Amino acid sequence: MDLLAPAGTSEVSTHSPWAVETQNLTKRFGDNVAVNDVALRVPRGSAFGYLGPNGAGKTTLIRLLLGLTRANSGTMSLLGHRVPDDRSHALARVGAIVDEPRFFSHLTGRENLRVLAAAREPLARQRIDASLARVGLSQRADDRVAKYSMGMRQRLGVAACLLGDPDLLMLDEPMNGLDPAGMQEMRELIRSFVDEGRTVMLSSHLLDEIERTCDAVAIVDRGRIVRQGPIAELLGAAATEVDVDCSEPARAQDLLSVSRVVTSIEVTESGLRVRLVEGASHEEVAELNRLLVLGDVRVYRLQVVRASLEEWFLQVTSRLGDSA
Repeated sequence: MDLLAPAGTSEVSTHSPWAVETQNLTKRFGDNVAVNDVALRVPRGSAFGYLGPNGAGKTTLIRLLLGLTRANSGTMSLLGHRVPDDRSHALARVGAIVDEPRFFSHLTGRENLRVLAAAREPLARQRIDASLARVGLSQRADDRVAKYSMGMRQRLGVAACLLGDPDLLMLDEPMNGLDPAGMQEMRELIRSFVDEGRTVMLSSHLLDEIERTCDAVAIVDRGRIVRQGPIAELLGAAATEVDVDCSEPARAQDLLSVSRVVTSIEVTESGLRVRLVEGASHEEVAELNRLLVLGDVRVYRLQVVRASLEEWFLQVTSRLGDSA
């Protein structure tokens, strides 16, 4: 559904660098803990991914932030305003899609936006045409929504969010049901909002799309955040792998196996795949080359292999499984 904030505006606090902030946030449904002691910080002016499998509590968290359900414990704020205490001011500059965008199928896209704009401040109606143009629906604005594809309905949902000229957009699984072209369009749209200084928080179970779209991410499993931070930093802390193409792979394996930073070595068709300890430095990678040269092994190529978000996620979750 689309969420409409009450009409009115409020001066946004500039003291906090966070567009979204929670502390010890918990929501239970009977014995099920859907949101488990979540401490979340979403930087202003960023694309932030809330990433986890289906059933991990992503939608419940968004509903809590928007005041659509009550938390059992903890605190939260949006754009410097406490929720639910100051919900009306908090939501005045927030646009959100929860679950999936829903519209009157017998009305056109433009007519649906007119209905939604009527619940907002007078300026919202003046933003309809610009919002439709922004999401690429100007040519189809007067078609009934019943004729829209899933991708067009998703874009119409984003247009509805733009009626309030939001500083923060919260999008629940915005890539759902989209083909590759639709995903690329949505990705570019999200990045364009960030370029304007807006904050976009999106939930997703699609690791590849989060990596392509977002600046920072929180990984959630069973309602609890297991890691969060800038994607580049998280991947930098992942186990480093190095591909080595050399003259004598077997001898190179013996030479490198004694290094304290090497955790495993795999012989490949072109040489070696060497895995190092987490957070290995550039100097420690260079030391591998020095060991090989001193051992009279000719090195043709030594290349650091950057972990993908998916590979990093699998490393993290496998360790969690081992410790459970």
